[in-house]
Amino acid sequence: MRKVILKLALICVMVLAMSSPAFADSGENLTTEYLPDGSYYETIIETSSPSFSLFATSSTKSGSKTVNYKNSSGTVLWYVKVSGSFTYNGSTSSCTSSTVTAASQSSYWTISGKSASKSGNVATASATAKRYSGSIVVQTVNETIHLTCSANGTLS
Repeated sequence: MRKVILKLALICVMVLAMSSPAFADSGENLTTEYLPDGSYYETIIETSSPSFSLFATSSTKSGSKTVNYKNSSGTVLWYVKVSGSFTYNGSTSSCTSSTVTAASQSSYWTISGKSASKSGNVATASATAKRYSGSIVVQTVNETIHLTCSANGTLS
């Protein structure tokens, strides 16, 4: 009887340890791409903690990728963000949902269209940003971003 209780206690400890935040890999990844005029694109990947169960055959994870377009002073002029949810099992992964958020932070820029899609293990968002001088469009930027989940649950 004592061995059975010890085994049950060990199983409980293992289950609690596996669901502990110490095992979570939430985080943020930042990259920057500078343009000749001093403006730049800042890309941020945010990852949530994975969700898994002791008896499940796959895990789930969600995250987002945001591209901020900034002027040379570092002010965000507009951004587009894709958010995705994924399942993965170590051999394959699949995107289960994809949403887009896009907005202008400047009176000179507007977002004229946006869309989201998913295919395989990729969540995709697209947006069109237009810069105006008065009522005339002087610049149009089409931005498409992809959030990919690996078979091991790594978002990129």
